[in-house]
Amino acid sequence: MLQHVVQHAARWGVDPARTAVFGESTGSMVAALAAIRARESGPLLRAQVLVNPAVDLTPAGFEYASMRRHANSPTLTMPQMRLFQRLAVPAGTDPRAVSPLHADDLSGRAPALVVVPTVDPVADHGRTYAERLRAAGTPARLTEYPGATHAFLSMPGVVPQAKPARAEIVEFLQGALARGAHA
Repeated sequence: MLQHVVQHAARWGVDPARTAVFGESTGSMVAALAAIRARESGPLLRAQVLVNPAVDLTPAGFEYASMRRHANSPTLTMPQMRLFQRLAVPAGTDPRAVSPLHADDLSGRAPALVVVPTVDPVADHGRTYAERLRAAGTPARLTEYPGATHAFLSMPGVVPQAKPARAEIVEFLQGALARGAHA
C-alpha cells in the first residue's frame, strides 16, 4: 500500500521524497511493519510515528507487566487484545511475522517517535520497541504521557494529554519532513 501511494504520488498529492508512516494502536503495528519493509523494498521513509503501539502478537506479548497491570483499562482490555491476536494471527501462522518487536533487523529504519500512554496494557510494547530500535542504531524518541489511556490521542476534548501529544507529533513530523531524506 505504501509503495502504491508513493508510486502514484501526484494522484494523491504526496511528495514522494517526504514520506512518513503514522499509526495508533494496531495501526502502529501496520506502520512499524511498513517501516521495516521499506528499507528492503522502498520507499525511503523520513519518519515513523507509533502511538500506543501494539507490536508483539506472540504469546510473550501478553506477559509484559503493563498487560497485567492494565488488563482492564477503560479503553483496552485483555479480552480485546486476545481477540485482536486471534484475528491477526490465524491458527498455524507465525505471530512473529506480524510482530515488529521480533523483526530480525531494526537497523537503518526511519527515525521513530514512540508515544506511550502509561495506563495502557501495551505500554511496555512501546517502551521495549523504542529500546530495540535504539539498540539497532535507529533513532527513536520515546515519550510517555502519565495518566493517559490507550487511544488517548483521539480524545483531545476529554483527555488533557492528547493536545500536547498531538503537538509533539506535529513538531516531530515537521522536523523530519523538513530535513534531507533518511539514508
